[in-house]
Order: sequence, then C-alpha cells, then structure tokens
Amino acid sequence: MKKKIKVSVVIAAYNSEKYIKKSVQSILNQTYKKWELILVNDNSTDGTLNLIKGFRNKKIKVINLKKNIGAYKATDLALKICKGEYIAILDSDDYSHKDRLKIQVKNLDSSSELGLVGTYVKIVNENNKIIKSIKAPIDQVNFNKIFPCENIICNSSVMFRAKILELIPFYSKEIKYSYDYFFFLRIFLNYRIKIINKFYTFYRYHEFQRTKLYTMQDEILKENFFYLNFSKKNYLINKNNYFLFIRNYFKCSIKKLLFNYFYFAYKKTYN
Repeated sequence: MKKKIKVSVVIAAYNSEKYIKKSVQSILNQTYKKWELILVNDNSTDGTLNLIKGFRNKKIKVINLKKNIGAYKATDLALKICKGEYIAILDSDDYSHKDRLKIQVKNLDSSSELGLVGTYVKIVNENNKIIKSIKAPIDQVNFNKIFPCENIICNSSVMFRAKILELIPFYSKEIKYSYDYFFFLRIFLNYRIKIINKFYTFYRYHEFQRTKLYTMQDEILKENFFYLNFSKKNYLINKNNYFLFIRNYFKCSIKKLLFNYFYFAYKKTYN
C-alpha cells in the first residue's frame, strides 16, 4: 500500500548552490518517511537548478520559476500544492536534524489545540561550525509573554497544520521582509504554539545575510512597529508583557532615529 503523505516540506531557493545540497539531504535523511518535498527554484542564476535536478527521488517535486519573485511569494506558491496534513518550512541555506519531522509530527498529533511547533536552534557558519545555540522559552507562560513583542521562532524550525492556511493566508501585501513573524502571530491568535526543547534546526549565518539585513534595516524597523501595534490591537499586550512592549517600542524608535541620522548624513556627503 502506498504511504500517505503526512508532511509537506517546503524549500524556496535562490542562488543557493553552496548550501542547497545539505538542506535537501537533511530531509532525505529523516527517520520519518511520510513526507514530500516541494522545492522552488526562484529563477536562480547559479548552479542551484542543476543541483536540485541531481536528486533523483520521486518524493521531491520541483517548481522552476522563469522569473524571480522572492522567497515570500515562492514559498506561498509551494504551499498551494502541498498535500500533507502538516507543513514544514526549511530555508535553502539551513538544515534539519534527522529526527526533526518525527518529533514534530508526534507533538502535533498529540493535541488538536497545538497549531505550530518550533525547535531550539543551532547557529552555524559557512563551514557548518556551530557558533551559537538559541533556546526559546518552552513554558507557555513565558512564551505567551515574550512572543507578542518579538519573534523567538526560527522560520526553518517550524511545522504547522495545513488546514491553518484555510483560515490564515500565508501571503500578505502588508509585509515585505519578516513575513514569517506575521504569519506566526496570526496563528498565535487562534492556536497554541510550542517550542520543542531539542536542537533540531541548524540556521546558517553568512556574509550575504549581514549585507542584506543592513540594506533592509529601514523596512525591517517599520515592520517591527507594525507587529508591536498588531499585538496591542489584538489584546496580546497585557500587564505581564507591557514593560517588554514599551522597551521594544523604545528600542525600535532609537534605531529608527539613528538610521535616519546616518542615512541623511551619507546622502549629504555623497550627493
């Protein structure tokens, strides 16, 4: 009998030839076998597509885009064809522990109130050397306190119920960059979220990300204000996390002032 697909894993890739092989291999190595992998090549200009085609596996479905649309829209496109009961996200430069899917499925199967599960995260460099470990709060009280004020979930660590997409669309025109947090926040309004206290996700930090984060800083700050206001509007801010809310709002305001100062100083000097 043909095994039913329980988990759809989504990887959106753009110019990821340096890391995509390890990402895909980490899914092929999973101890849990009832999965499909949706790979979206977002019109890469390097050898990403050739590497993807090198994986001869019927469980891997490849979407090859003729135009670059960005990770957000590429992921949304993949989500529309997922067949699994659960959906796991993995960025193309990150990779998963071999037991990740098995443990996350077990957790989601255990409670219908649970909408999304994440994991602890190991930060690795370009050579797969672990440089930092990140543990998000696993007790519900502390998670409920912190999460409405700042994102403590790694995108590559999540698995969520596919039926959530019928209630909460993944893509939103309001968001450009930190789209994962907005999606998670809306899930949080309707379901319980859990962080598994094991390091099942390896998140890669490299030079391209540092450059990208700097150039996007202004937009990211605007979105941070948006999330804080969203949490307040939806009554996720209360006496338990009001101080944290104010502190983060103040931090964003200071960063915004500094960014504007240095940006206009740069324009005045070079224009």
